[in-house]
Amino acid sequence: MTFHTKQPGIPVPALPLDFSARLAEASDKDHVRHYLLPGKVFASAQPVAITTIVGSSVVLCLWDSLNGVGGAAHFLLPETSTNDPRDTKCCNAAGDLLLRLLLDLGAHSHSLEAKVFGGLQPAVRFANSQACLGSRNVDAALEFLAAKKIGIVAKEVAGNSGRKVVFNTDDGHSWSESL
Repeated sequence: MTFHTKQPGIPVPALPLDFSARLAEASDKDHVRHYLLPGKVFASAQPVAITTIVGSSVVLCLWDSLNGVGGAAHFLLPETSTNDPRDTKCCNAAGDLLLRLLLDLGAHSHSLEAKVFGGLQPAVRFANSQACLGSRNVDAALEFLAAKKIGIVAKEVAGNSGRKVVFNTDDGHSWSESL
């Protein structure tokens, strides 16, 4: 039996080494790292650096700096058609779960602050300009925060590229980078 080695063809695309190092300072030895998957919610009373990547989806970051409690919800859709409170792919369910987890961990609703990231505006649009999923997700997050009377201290939304986001649960510090 004869084996042939595959000849190198088109090189496999890879990120340059300097690209992956840009956010290296975003996490430190005081924060455990946690990667937040789309459609998931995470909250902690310990110092955690939550990392996620958003496109048209939105990551809603909440924290209580007085009590060192924080978390994030990474949702993909503005609302659920089934009204299932466990469907954390949707803003209303994800936001409610995040808020409930934070309050259970000792946060106080009057001292919560928010940051919102994501809501990519794709180059291709539907005939109806309101049909852009990214802007609908951002609107849902802002409406959720207004209904819960939670102040927004920062938001990086829209644009035409995704973002890598790192958020510290204990102090609310965050870093964002366009991808």
